Amino acid sequence: MSTEAKPVRTLSLCLIVKNEETFLPECLSFASGVADEIIVVDTGSTDRTIEIAERHGARIIHHQWTDHFAQARNISLAAATMDFILVLDADERLAPGTAEVIRELIDAESENAPPTVYLPLIENVDAQGRGLGADHMPRLWRRRPEMVFTGRIHERLGVGVSNLRLAYEDRFRIIHLGYDPGIAEARGKRARNRALLEQDLAERPDDPVVRYYLAKEHYATGDDEAALEGFLAVVADGTILNQALSAYLFGAECLRALGRPLEGMKLALDGTRKAPDYGELWFSAGRSALEAGRPAQAEAQLERGTLIPKGIAATAFRDPSVAAWQADLVRAQAVLAQRDYERAAHLFDAVRPQLPETEVAEVDGDLVNIWLQLGHANRAWTRLEPLLEQYPEESAPLLVNLLGVYLNTIGLERAYEVACMCLAAYPKIVYQLPVVDAIARLAEASGDAEVEFEMLQVCVDLDSRNVDHYLKLAQRLAARGEMEMAREVAIRGREVAAK
Repeated sequence: MSTEAKPVRTLSLCLIVKNEETFLPECLSFASGVADEIIVVDTGSTDRTIEIAERHGARIIHHQWTDHFAQARNISLAAATMDFILVLDADERLAPGTAEVIRELIDAESENAPPTVYLPLIENVDAQGRGLGADHMPRLWRRRPEMVFTGRIHERLGVGVSNLRLAYEDRFRIIHLGYDPGIAEARGKRARNRALLEQDLAERPDDPVVRYYLAKEHYATGDDEAALEGFLAVVADGTILNQALSAYLFGAECLRALGRPLEGMKLALDGTRKAPDYGELWFSAGRSALEAGRPAQAEAQLERGTLIPKGIAATAFRDPSVAAWQADLVRAQAVLAQRDYERAAHLFDAVRPQLPETEVAEVDGDLVNIWLQLGHANRAWTRLEPLLEQYPEESAPLLVNLLGVYLNTIGLERAYEVACMCLAAYPKIVYQLPVVDAIARLAEASGDAEVEFEMLQVCVDLDSRNVDHYLKLAQRLAARGEMEMAREVAIRGREVAAK
């Protein structure tokens, strides 16, 4: 039996760059452990990009930029000498564990395999690490002379190569920072992309791929009318099914943003007939139905929003947060809109552990309102108390409602006790006029003249629009013998009344 070791395949990392000193160090740090050579085509950097690339052992090729991504990429491919090629952009980095997946894929590929392109999941994130959705893109393949790029932008690989096999690999993950709205705009990326895509569209007006990517650029910059026109054209063409499915989704979201949620729902549902397990489409349909005032219909659609697509739909645009938490959160909101408070509370509680930190406070606010509707003041207080310090303005109306429930269900003494405790423990709420007004009224009802007087002063200092605050404070000041101050407050009250 032969004990000869299986040969280890080698890998070339190929990049094209220009002024990438901010992103390049991390990109190369993540990838250098898996790459046997690094080819960098520089298209005119004036910062430290070349120095950084050389420090990581890269071979530098200088190329004058010609507004053609495929041309620059093909120069990097022609310079590669290893068995396989990995393509990255400087604003990308390999996700944890991906280097091992790459090694597994290239070492496992048969020598007799047909031309195979591996398409990792490109996870777009913003500067804070929040997800912006995901796509599959061709990034890894065995080096072959016929495997080249075509297209001015959003270039395509291996066009015309016979028996080309596409392998979609969700375990192979790349994190992409460049679509953060602030980063993309600051680098001029959006304007550049639109200009190049418009040139491509002028040359190939019937190309659905160009139409799709141009529509996405319009969508990213908020031009929903132009984006919708492009997405509907891709849907009508339908020749590239995964992009057509993505176009159903983005087109539905454009309609929702344009204030046409019922049309958005219909378009998304049309897409589900082609891909019944595409959860993102069900989510879009449900969200649109909720905005259109159809919460029961929304709930039914959102139940399918957690579906994980298989087959061709798995290669369309994906947003992992939809199945992870967004669909369940909006479903809870749909149930709440039906005033099924107990079930809504159960759904909010179930999804809460999966939420990103930015969403938790809003859900806790919903839970406070639910428990108040059900008359469970103590359960509402449990959710409300942590919000008072961190979100005083947002939690102020909730506290006022809670004090009202305590007043009506337990009595004045408990309501005023909670009010005074909040005033002492959470001093920021003294700047929230609705809360100060409620405490002033409770103090008056409790006979606590000093607290009432202080709260009325705060109401006036906060430029209250309630004339009663000025009248009552003027009366209290007069009773204390502060006549001049009483007159000033009374005059301010008349000015407020006149407005």
